[in-house]
Amino acid sequence: MHAPVTRTVETSLSVRGIDVELVAFSQPEPFTGVFEGDERDALSLSLTPLVTRSRGAYLDADGQPGQWNQVGDVNFCPAGCRLLVSAPEVVSFRSLRVCYQPGIVAGTIGPTGHWSPAQLLAALDVQSPAVKRDLFRIVKEVSESGRFREELIASVARVVLVEMARVIGDTPAPRVRAQHSALAPWQVRRIRDYVEGMIDHAPSIDELARVCEIGSRHLMRAFKSTTGRTLGEYIGEVRMTKARSLLADTSLAQKEIASRLGYSGPSTFCAAFGKAVGMTPKQFRDRHRRS
Repeated sequence: MHAPVTRTVETSLSVRGIDVELVAFSQPEPFTGVFEGDERDALSLSLTPLVTRSRGAYLDADGQPGQWNQVGDVNFCPAGCRLLVSAPEVVSFRSLRVCYQPGIVAGTIGPTGHWSPAQLLAALDVQSPAVKRDLFRIVKEVSESGRFREELIASVARVVLVEMARVIGDTPAPRVRAQHSALAPWQVRRIRDYVEGMIDHAPSIDELARVCEIGSRHLMRAFKSTTGRTLGEYIGEVRMTKARSLLADTSLAQKEIASRLGYSGPSTFCAAFGKAVGMTPKQFRDRHRRS
């Protein structure tokens, strides 16, 4: 890496050919530099929210950059790749890095050498709540010292590879964009996976538009045209389905359920639930609680 960036490993752990690190980065000035990949495939999660994103482009065999994309909170760099990064601001941030020794990625999801340019581009900004959830689970385990920690980390690290491969594999190459006002099947799948995998918040229109690689207004029109309902209605249905399940199958307090579903508080959740279901959360739980 040829860039004015310092790197401090705070915690590291190696288990079954998988190297896990919590790393602190300090970038004292804006820069454009090349990150040289080693023999390991690397999956990274930013633990520090960044207002301005870096941008990246993979270099070809002649050292020429391909198409640029933002470097997202979750990104994957295949072994041996050279990534040109432009970072416009002074930042300090922490990151989780999960590095897979040669053979593990190919043995789990197949070789990445056949990935198209579009799929490599998507790997710079992996849009998947499931992947992010699993990576945060690894952060928790690395930071603590619970029983069977290493076994759990190794298992989750392989599961997250499969989740990521599903997202990357859904990236058409070449990209086939939706025609007129309809969404393409891959866009509908991404919306479904993103909304159903939401964690502690309801996805915004802008988030879903970025997942579908179209503008927000276009997304709202196209979703209604394709499904016959608005995005808000669909998100509300998913939240209520999860609410019913949590009320019937768990003993979680309404405050915790409201938080998990992205409501600002129990009162907001109760009002939304009552409007959608026709009874209060307590009434629903009393009638449908499964022992």
